[in-house]
Amino acid sequence: MIEMIIMSGLVLLVVSLGFLYLMQNFVNPHRLDSIKGLLESGKYEQAISALNALMKKDDKNPLAHLYLAEAYFFNNNFDIAMVEYKQVLSSGRFSNNATERVIRKRLAEIYQKFGQLEEAQKEYVVLSKLEPHNSDYLFQIGSIFYQRGMREQALAYLDKALKAGKSNAEIFFLMGKIYYELSKSNEALAAFSNCVKLDPRNTESHYYIGLILKASNSFGKAVQEFEIAEQTTDNQLKIRTIFQKGLCKLEVGELEGAKSDFERALKYSSEENNTTIAIRYTLGLTYERERRLVEAVEQWEKVAQIRPNYQDIQAKLAQYEDLRVDDKLKDLLTSTPTTFEIISQNLLRTLGYETLESQMIDDDNIEVIGMERSVKRRNVRGGKVLIKISRDNEDVNEDQVAKLVENLKLIHGIRAIYVCTGKFTPQAIRYSENRPVDLYDRQRLTNVFKQKGPQE
Repeated sequence: MIEMIIMSGLVLLVVSLGFLYLMQNFVNPHRLDSIKGLLESGKYEQAISALNALMKKDDKNPLAHLYLAEAYFFNNNFDIAMVEYKQVLSSGRFSNNATERVIRKRLAEIYQKFGQLEEAQKEYVVLSKLEPHNSDYLFQIGSIFYQRGMREQALAYLDKALKAGKSNAEIFFLMGKIYYELSKSNEALAAFSNCVKLDPRNTESHYYIGLILKASNSFGKAVQEFEIAEQTTDNQLKIRTIFQKGLCKLEVGELEGAKSDFERALKYSSEENNTTIAIRYTLGLTYERERRLVEAVEQWEKVAQIRPNYQDIQAKLAQYEDLRVDDKLKDLLTSTPTTFEIISQNLLRTLGYETLESQMIDDDNIEVIGMERSVKRRNVRGGKVLIKISRDNEDVNEDQVAKLVENLKLIHGIRAIYVCTGKFTPQAIRYSENRPVDLYDRQRLTNVFKQKGPQE
């Protein structure tokens, strides 16, 4: 009886071992093949369920763990995928389907997604040792060095990447960017130029080429590069590009074109940031040059709301503060040159003078030879005065006042009057104290408007 029990046990053991052998060598591989099909068709949830069920019976199968890691990876569950990949690595058992290179590349990608750059870099270093001539691994190491702020090390690996493989636009672009940040313009220009030769549609390279040309005062060529860069689908890059193109036009005196670019750049913007603040400030300066001071102040007010201490924004607003309350001063500042001349002659009548002769020096400055109205009515010869009216809002210095006094002598006049919409420097005020010249700064001019207003 005991012998029969022993024999039955041995038979059962043999059958069990045979079944296990059959499962491992015939059934499980077939199941893994079907699971591989699920992965290839993107049915990751089904693959995960099938693999978990399979590994309850065979938890040591490295290929099953690799497939599970892949399923979690492509299902964006990177935490669990990482655990599975590491388990396969720790087993040290790599088949044709479960290679160390595949696993380490996936781990590097996961580390990068998690911002663990040093860990990702370590994986790429191992990969570069496994495949010394794989330029992509060298590029990734260089890219991570750049992200870590280690530019020189980045350049060294990017150079190795170029030598290890064929020329690559992506490598040249990153090299150009690093050289640009290191203020090595010639090297940057060469790298970006190589990039666009390989990939003419790399709009960001064209943008950087434009910046380099602009810095070397090659404004026309820079505009051409910016026009190519403007075709980008990246909205923020588009805004920066149009702004830079406008700055180039501003440098060569194309005021209308520059203004159009600044306005267009703002239309693309859906939020306020450093770039839009710079655009608004510069657009305000452009409006100021066109005597569109109300529009200029509107742009500067928006800048001040976001960044109260931006450049000289408070001084600009203070400079034109009177525009909000003094329509006559606003008319003087914003009028066309022809209207400016008429307003100036009306102002002279308010001060008690008749115009004998006037000369526009430029759009913002006029000199008038006049005579006291009471003298003219009595038909008395002499008594000429020389008046200069300036609306450029700049501070007037001693030399400018002295020049007006010298011009007064040339016409044998008796007195000079200097009217400005800005201020007079302390030196200019001291100079005028013992000389035949009266100074009207903005405050005094505003008082004249308030008390009498220019006579029509």
